[in-house]
Order: sequence, then C-alpha cells, then structure tokens
Amino acid sequence: MLAQFAAGFLAPIESIGYLNRNRLWKYAVLPLFLSAAVVFVFFTLALIWIFSLDLSALENVASNWHPLLQWLIAFLGIVFKIIVLLLVFIILMRFYLLLYSIMVVPFLSPLVEKILQLEGLESIKVSMLEIFSYVIATIIYNIKLLLMQLLMSLLLLLAGPLQPVLNFFVTGYFTGRSCYDYVFELLSKPQQFSALARPHLLEMTGVGVFTNLAMAVPVLGTIFVPLLSVVAATRLYIQHYKKQ
Repeated sequence: MLAQFAAGFLAPIESIGYLNRNRLWKYAVLPLFLSAAVVFVFFTLALIWIFSLDLSALENVASNWHPLLQWLIAFLGIVFKIIVLLLVFIILMRFYLLLYSIMVVPFLSPLVEKILQLEGLESIKVSMLEIFSYVIATIIYNIKLLLMQLLMSLLLLLAGPLQPVLNFFVTGYFTGRSCYDYVFELLSKPQQFSALARPHLLEMTGVGVFTNLAMAVPVLGTIFVPLLSVVAATRLYIQHYKKQ
C-alpha cells in the first residue's frame, strides 16, 4: 500500500525527466503559457487587494510611541500583509484548479496523446453520432464525482480531531483522480471511468497529495505542477494498462 502511494507521490517529479528524455516540452508550451496567464492575473489581484489594506488605525495608535516601536509596528504590518497574501493565494489556487479544467485541459490532449503514442497505445475515436451521448455521460460522471466529494466532506465533519488529517488525504484523492480523467477520456468512455479508477486509489492519492503540497509553492508550483501531475497520472495508468 505504501509503495503504491509513494509511486503516485514521486511520479510528478519523475515526469520532468520523462518529458526531457522524449522531448515533449514543446507540447507543453501552450498549456504552461495559459497556466502562467491565469496565475499572473490571480496573483496580481491578490497583491493589489492585500496592499490596499488600510492599517492606518494601528499606525495612528503607535504614532506617539518610541521610534523603534513605530518601526516594529510598521514591519509587523508588512509581515502581516505577506502572510495574508500567501493565504489568499493558496485559496485562489483552488479556484485556479477549476479554471485549469476549463481553460488549460483542452490543450493538454496533444501531450497526453503523444505519450500514448510513445507507449504504443491509441486513443479511442468518437464518431459525430456519439458526441452528444459522450458529452451527456461526461456531465453525469462529473456530477456523481461532485456529489461524492460533498458526501465525503459531510462525513468528515464526524471525524473529530482526525478531520484535518483525513481531509488532507481525501482531498488528495479527488485531486489525483481529476488528473487521471484526462487519460481516461482518451482511452475509454465516461461510463467506464469509475471502474477504471478503482485499482488506482492509492496512486491517485499520492499524485493528489503531491499536487496539493506543491501547489502551495507560489507561481512556479502553480504553473508547472498540474501539468506534471497529469503526465504522471497518464504514465501510471499506462503502466497498469500494460500489466493487464
């Protein structure tokens, strides 16, 4: 069990070498550019909001204090803004992941397809007649997944002091599972996604935990980690697929 989790956790890091060896970074340029654009907008908005915070009331209270204490209050004000900026940025990154699915994921398909080709697999072909039913099935699958997340969140409220730890791994699982969906979409139909996901629970959790931790690294982590996690999920699934 621990080996499967560790394999998922380390896979995004190993994906850097995989992309280098196979010269696949050219397929990642557009997704990374779009990620950088979203991150830049979010970070700029957070920066503007944080440094517009008015701490003048605190400074007025300290106006008659010793100059050293006034300097200390001003310094603490800057530190406070930086801490709040990081917290706001981490919260915004949760919204970023939602936007990532809408804005960036469609441009990841060429990269995932190229990996499949390198590994000797072909993506399924969806005819024009099947597109409508495919889209409906995908929507139903995503709704089921959302309801599952909400149910798990409610159940975790009953976990008492274990809630933060359990929530950390449950959130990791759902993050990791979303990384697997891209390769699922190219190799199977939405009705099969849940069955395909079951054997990969621990690897998914490992990928998701790494993603959530690394996403906390401002700018570079948020730009590169989602893409590396998708590559990792694709490679892990292919390895399992070949063993089957």
